[in-house]
Amino acid sequence: MKKLVSMMTLLMLLAGCAATYQPIPEGYTGERVSIADSFTHKTASQAHYFILEKVNGNKVKDSWGKTRMDNYGRGMIFTPSIVSRDILPVKQTLTVKGLVFFPTDAQALFGDNMAVTKEITFVPVVGEIYKVNGKLGDAPDVWIEDSSGQRVANDN
Repeated sequence: MKKLVSMMTLLMLLAGCAATYQPIPEGYTGERVSIADSFTHKTASQAHYFILEKVNGNKVKDSWGKTRMDNYGRGMIFTPSIVSRDILPVKQTLTVKGLVFFPTDAQALFGDNMAVTKEITFVPVVGEIYKVNGKLGDAPDVWIEDSSGQRVANDN
């Protein structure tokens, strides 16, 4: 069992070190839009995270992974780390995910992460600040909302 936990820990740490996609090309100086992850229901042993996981199929840095890296080795004690990133104001497909964050490896291995994933295609509005939000448990859902709390609609 200790070997399994050690292997899972090593894999999680290595995955956290892997290069992630940068949604804004290097040197780009044009218009941008901000989109932030969020969390709710934080207790001493877990929190519900709502993250931007991918932009056009490419994995981006997210709050679940950042919290995992920032709090590794602290046992049950954890402080949420929230990621906000800029994206281009063009039609894109964003993969958003809701899941439970557990601060320890044992919880992560045996706990119910209640994961829900959705793809949303839309054109972000310049100057708007977006947030990934959702709910887990009964009728789980995840969505992107604008600064007034309105859900964005799919542009498919």
